Amino acid sequence: MTEKKEKQAYRIGIDTRLLGTAQAAGIGRYTEELVRHLLKYDNKNEYYLFTTTATTELPVYAPNLNQVKVNFPHYSFREQLLYPSILQRAKLDLIHYTNFNSPILFSGAPSVVTVHDLTLWFFAGRKHKGWLQRFAYKLDIQKTCQKAKHIIAVSLATKKDIIKYLGIEDQKISVIHLAPAKEYKPSVDPVKLESLKRKFNINKSYLIYVGQWREHKNIIRLMRAFSLFKRRYGLDYQLVLVGKTDKTYTALPAIIKELNLANDVVMTGYVPDADLPCLYSSAELFVFPSLYEGFGLPPLEAMACGTPVVASNVSSLPEVLGDAARYFDPLDIEAMAKTMAEVAKSFSLKHQMKLKGLNWVKRYSFDTMAKATFDIYQQVLKDSSVSSVEQKEI
Repeated sequence: MTEKKEKQAYRIGIDTRLLGTAQAAGIGRYTEELVRHLLKYDNKNEYYLFTTTATTELPVYAPNLNQVKVNFPHYSFREQLLYPSILQRAKLDLIHYTNFNSPILFSGAPSVVTVHDLTLWFFAGRKHKGWLQRFAYKLDIQKTCQKAKHIIAVSLATKKDIIKYLGIEDQKISVIHLAPAKEYKPSVDPVKLESLKRKFNINKSYLIYVGQWREHKNIIRLMRAFSLFKRRYGLDYQLVLVGKTDKTYTALPAIIKELNLANDVVMTGYVPDADLPCLYSSAELFVFPSLYEGFGLPPLEAMACGTPVVASNVSSLPEVLGDAARYFDPLDIEAMAKTMAEVAKSFSLKHQMKLKGLNWVKRYSFDTMAKATFDIYQQVLKDSSVSSVEQKEI
């Protein structure tokens, strides 16, 4: 085999269509931090961000950063039929899909794909209940992962799901954890806290949940456990639900009315990142009752703010939160209420969990995440170059 002179710079594309979108806040944050940290130390390669036409501001400026605006929503015919020609014209050496959606007919640059979870495989949600949407999801994620030169899973639990349900070989998948952003740290500004309490009508000590209103988030059982927490253990708290409200999710208002919790459950709607650390830091504890998580960023954010965390003992959560959290069976309402009460009633336990959580989150860093991702880029580019030379020699 003849030697190939090392290429001076590569053209690396990153599919950032979820950048800054409220409907995919976790993936949007991942994408933003990935780009920000990649560009901190790689000024050699050319980066092309494929953003939606609504994206007006990039997370960072760099002379080797280029923006290509596209208007191809996920699961759309335009994504499959028109996006490939845009990617082809960019003459990329590599494309990284930061979520599993990709134009499956594109056969250009080698790809890397990040799979955050297989939630839709197990919990369709209201937008994916139809057979066509379910078919599109399964086809897209399977084809994207099969075509990819390498897959990034955000947890070992997600990697195991990819192997089991998508039939992908182990050696093709690397686990790279996410991290809480630097804004998440203990932050109790009395003036800001009072302002937020008045805004949201928080007038008691409170527990906090941050996340979407979806079936797998298990919020209905959380309501029942919270009611039991108050009645059986005599704990007069409010429960603050942070996250975009969903008027179509009628089960939540219904259960709040049934359990007579209208004065004790606070629904804030979307809260900007600038306000979240204060709400986290001032909470007695953070509760995360999810039935399935690919990673679970909110409990790590809470830990970074010094808030004790109680969470489900399923999927990725024990892996991600380690012994810094207390766990319960998410299907067992009594166990959930008991675990919440044990932590809420004990000052010494809360203090111990706060210190343990603050120490635990130090192992997670977006800088480490970006460097590990860049290592994968280099390996894929190297393998692709060798393969290209071998094909030419044949």
